[in-house]
Formats: sequence, structure tokens, C-alpha cells
Amino acid sequence: MKELTFFTSNTTKLAHARYIAERYPVRIKGFRQRTYHANYDEPRLPSRADLLEASYRSALNQCTKAGLATDSHPFILEDTSVAIDALSHNGTEVPGLEIKYWMQEQTFANLDATLRSAGNKRAASVRSDVLLHVPKQFKAKWQIDSDYLTFLGLQHGYIAEREYSFESNLVYPWLDNRSFNKWFIPDGHSIPFGALPIAQADLVDFRRKAFRQLFDFLVERHFLAAEPRQLEFGLGSDSNLILSGYTCAGKTTASQHLARKFGYLHVEASDFMYLNYYYRHGYRGDISIGDFAEDALAQKPEIAAEKVAEYIVENGGSPIVVSGFRSPAEVDYLRDAMTALGKNLRVVFVASDEASRYKRLLARGRPGDDVSLEAFRQRDEQQRRMGLERIGAAPVSIQLNNNATLPEYLEAIDVFVGSEPPDDIIVDTALAALVHLGEVRLEDAILIALLGAWVSDENRPFFSTTQIARRIQSTFTSAPPKHKDNVSRYFNQDFYAYYEISGEQSHSKRRYRLSNTGYGMAIRSLRTLLKTANRKHSTLARDAT
Repeated sequence: MKELTFFTSNTTKLAHARYIAERYPVRIKGFRQRTYHANYDEPRLPSRADLLEASYRSALNQCTKAGLATDSHPFILEDTSVAIDALSHNGTEVPGLEIKYWMQEQTFANLDATLRSAGNKRAASVRSDVLLHVPKQFKAKWQIDSDYLTFLGLQHGYIAEREYSFESNLVYPWLDNRSFNKWFIPDGHSIPFGALPIAQADLVDFRRKAFRQLFDFLVERHFLAAEPRQLEFGLGSDSNLILSGYTCAGKTTASQHLARKFGYLHVEASDFMYLNYYYRHGYRGDISIGDFAEDALAQKPEIAAEKVAEYIVENGGSPIVVSGFRSPAEVDYLRDAMTALGKNLRVVFVASDEASRYKRLLARGRPGDDVSLEAFRQRDEQQRRMGLERIGAAPVSIQLNNNATLPEYLEAIDVFVGSEPPDDIIVDTALAALVHLGEVRLEDAILIALLGAWVSDENRPFFSTTQIARRIQSTFTSAPPKHKDNVSRYFNQDFYAYYEISGEQSHSKRRYRLSNTGYGMAIRSLRTLLKTANRKHSTLARDAT
């Protein structure tokens, strides 16, 4: 998939661009995700042309510092401006490009009084200018002589007659109650842009208009595929499963057992809900992941299922077990996608009584698990509101009970799968066989180094990037070491579904451990590297004889 680097320090703007890009085969990455370097300087200039030019030159300079190849790699930046007709004169837009700073000093009461004293002319427009860097490599092919192109999105409307009270949208955070969007009513509507449902907001989205022009241009120039990307599953088995159930029912235990013993790739849907959360609100957002998930499933039920499907597309080839879905719409989305491609997917609801589940919760001892029974029941109730109970009651669901001992539960899973295991992975033994391997991909090395620290699902520590680099070196003693800067750069480039993140404060250094999805991929990587190590051992033994 093609990538575009987006120069912006605004997490919400980055999330907005990613949302607009969802139907195109392109991945939008923030510049700070790709490098250690700061974003471009954002000058305060009255001229739009001068501002874009200065911003572009600053971005080029940052690319050079970071070692990004601007001759072959396009990048983008965006500026938003506002023109209030009653305040704009002689070609000068007010607040214009200063909208961000203007809003910091403005109140609705003051603006309303100013407009009323000027005849109550409330017309306004919001404009988005997206700049695309044209790499030298593409200039001739695209028939472009200039260093960059701009794409304009414009939406007309008016300032509200009164101040509206509404909450910012947790799933689509650009629909907020803090920016100019709380006062701006687009033409054809009667409430502010920030309060509109997403389907209506899309039709009058100034930034969407500019980005769609950008993406259409890249499609026309064959930089992007002509059609929106479709999901194609390349799985090698029809024994694909969705495991659902309440907290501590045994979904993860079953999934990891299937990964180790039967070669399943475990995909935890909750990890992809976190990924959506991070992309919209950053690592340390102001809202809880539970509240975000509930709101997300109400507004866009397939929000995590889409990411799960994309992940399966990119990593198919073995049977898949997906755990963590809370809404019937999530299950239906993934089942429909796979059924349309001739792939079977069975839904299993793991049932376990409240007392057993609560006892497991207290025993596993994760942060936040030391809760009262009443708080535990509130979690259940929130999951029930999301639709979990309806998954279990659906005709397609098969019930698997987990109220007995762990060995009995695992035996029931073996019987349910009903196939011969390819090779039961014993992690410690497999890790010991990797010490003589040579070069190992950085991501594989990180996953397996963290897998070696996985004592259990309940007891796995977090590590700094320096500690991870040391663990890699001790795991792959014959391979060239992975420098801690390269490990840090890997984590700095993006958020991943493979890891959970810890940091007591927003300014604290982040520490990482495997998520459940990360565990599944680490087991797969371990299998692959183990085969390589065994082939190498066989070759050495043959040569010795």
C-alpha cells in the first residue's frame, strides 16, 4: 500500500485525513511518526501563497534532516482558513489563516455582538488548502513542472444565531465543540458543523473536499490504484473462528491455546479498537477506552471489524481465531466479508458464570482489575449495551461452556477443533533453538524478544525500547544487534495492534509489552523462524558428515 507523509502537529487533523483516505489504497502517516524530527515550522503570514510556500520550504528542510528521499517520496500539508464576510474587507479575510489563534481569544458573545452591530450579516466560509509535494521522479510522468500542487476545499455557511451546547464526537473528533466548527452552520443545515451526524457532515466537509481532489488526482496519475481497495482473504483453512463472551470467560485462553497447538493466528478485536482510539485521540486521550468503544460501536459498528479484516488480508495463510467482538454488527461484517469470498467462519460464544469470571479477574491481576463485584457487573452491563448478549443468542452461535477446570476447558477446545495439531509450540524450547540464527527482521525480533518475557497473560512486564534492544540481543546471540535507536524509531513511526503501551504521565517514556494480537503474531513468527533454524541445523549437520 502506498504511503503519504502528512506534516501536521494536530492529532485531530491527522485522524481526519486518515478517515477521508479509508476508501483509497493509501496509508497516511504523520511526519513525527516516521522520524524523531519535529514537524515543519508553521509561520504566521497574512498571505496564503506566502504561508504555503514558507511551510513547504520548512517541510522540505525537515525531510532533508530526517533523511527522507523527497525526490521519490510525496508528502502533504494542510492549512485551514475562515472568512467572516462582515469582518473581511479589501481582500483581507478575517480571521483568515489566523483562525487557530483568533479562536483562543474569541467568545461567542463578543462575536455575536460585533456581527449584530454590523447589520447582523452572518455569512462565512471555511477553506482547506492541501499542498502536495511533487517528487522529481514523478514530474515528467505527471506532466507537472512545479514543485508542489494545491487542492482547494471550500464550504459556505453562516455564523449561528445562538450558542449551541453539544459534546464533541468521540469517534470523529473533528466534529467538536471547541474549534470554529461549534459556531459555523454549513449552507443547507440548521445546526453547527461540529454537531452534525457524520453522514451529513461528510457532504459539507471543507477538508474532505480538498483531500478527495488530492486522492482523485493521485488515482488519475496512477500513483494510487483506480478502484478503492477490496478485501481478499487468502486463508489456508475453513476452520476460522470468532470467539465471543464476557470479560474473563476464557476467550484469550482458548485463542492462545489454538495459536500454540493448532497454528491459528490469534486476532484480538480490542487491540484494533485501541488502535482506532490512538489514531483519533493520541496515546493519552481525555476519555476512557470503554466510553470510546461504546460510542464508536453505536456510530460505526464496523470500526474495529474493518481493521481486523484488513489485518487478516495482510496476514492470511493460516486459520484465524478472532476474539473480542462486542457487537453483532462486528460479527456480521466479518462473516459477510469472508462468506462472500467462499470462506467459512464459525461463531463461538464462550459462556461462564459470573462467580467464575470474577474470580479469574481478581487472579489475573492486570492494572484496573482490582475492582468490586459491582464495578465488574457495570462492565458486563456496558458490554451488554454494546450487543454482546445478542451475539450469544444468535442462531449462528455455538456455545462453549467454561465453568470447569483449565485442563477440562482446553480438552473441550481440542475436541471442538477436531483436527490434528501441526506442532505444539513450547515457547522456551523454541526460543532456545533460535540462538544461532543470523539476520532477523526488526519487527520479528521485537515480537519474539517480548514473547520471551510472556510469563502468562496475567503476568507480563512492560519494557522500554532500550530494554527491548537488550532482550533482542540476548535472544538472537548470533544475529547482528538491533540498536536501541532503531527500536525507538520503529515504535515512533506508528501505533501497532501488536503492543500495549504504558506510561504513568503524558510526558513519561513509553514502555511496551505484547498485546494479545501481538502474542498471536509472535507465535507465528516463532514458527517461521524455527523452521529456518531447523533447516540451517540440518544443513550444518549434513555438511559435517
